[in-house]
Amino acid sequence: MNLSDEQMAAVHHGASHDIEWHFVDRPIGPQPIPAWCKGVHILWMDGYANAPDVRLKVAGNLRDWPNKRFRKEGSRYIAESEDGRAEQYAHSGTIRPATVKRFQSADGTLRQYRRSGIEWAETGKKGMGQMHAGNGIFADYGYEPGEWIDVTRLATTEQQGFGGAQIDIVLDDGSDLVLRGPWHTGAPEGFVEVAYVDCEKRYRSKLPWQRDGGIGGLFLRDDLFIRIMSRFAAHVPLVRVKHSYGWRVEPAKPEWDAPKAVIYEREWQAKKAAREAAKRDLAYPVDAEA
Repeated sequence: MNLSDEQMAAVHHGASHDIEWHFVDRPIGPQPIPAWCKGVHILWMDGYANAPDVRLKVAGNLRDWPNKRFRKEGSRYIAESEDGRAEQYAHSGTIRPATVKRFQSADGTLRQYRRSGIEWAETGKKGMGQMHAGNGIFADYGYEPGEWIDVTRLATTEQQGFGGAQIDIVLDDGSDLVLRGPWHTGAPEGFVEVAYVDCEKRYRSKLPWQRDGGIGGLFLRDDLFIRIMSRFAAHVPLVRVKHSYGWRVEPAKPEWDAPKAVIYEREWQAKKAAREAAKRDLAYPVDAEA
């Protein structure tokens, strides 16, 4: 079943009975981490059964790396970088040549999307709008010149993942493929899903990076995730938990003696016991003078 971790948790109602878990031993001393990682923020998702979310402060688009290639494993398409990143999509449709729309820039380059920016303001229509250009400055913007054309590409059948979006990938045999409406799915075995905020992005929110929505769906290999957390959140324990959807490494609050799922299960059981005790007291009141 190709579902995200959150969806799988919902399917199993967040069940944590007889859950398997153990604390993760932290590496000792300074650990190498990629230069692109600049910080960590943990969203504990208090009040919800979801596992804690981790958001990274980074420099650059973490989905870009040299010679990126996807391999097909069943209905999943997975690409892994040498430094421990991964990107994956799920699509069970057949592959065949199809006609898709692509934007052809003035220099003949084909792109999936037409770019916009202040450098093309003179090509835009009057009143098109303004965008944040950094340092609190807003400037007129426009769209790059060119035209939309029909091209033939190997593509999957159309599905409705990501709202039917088309994602261009390169397979491990070097062939191009358009995934049409692929689906998000949970982390591959041995990986952790994180979101990231590119603080070098040309146009981004003026909010502090921790409050920026970020980009989700990036997966980090367990060892890389542990090193990053050890560098930027050394006070936060890490636990390896066997959820209904597989083993995951996740943070735990320092005051907890178990992963969040176990802590919340204890709280739920305590509340349930209190409710049942209250019902018994109402059904069989005790005579105060007896």
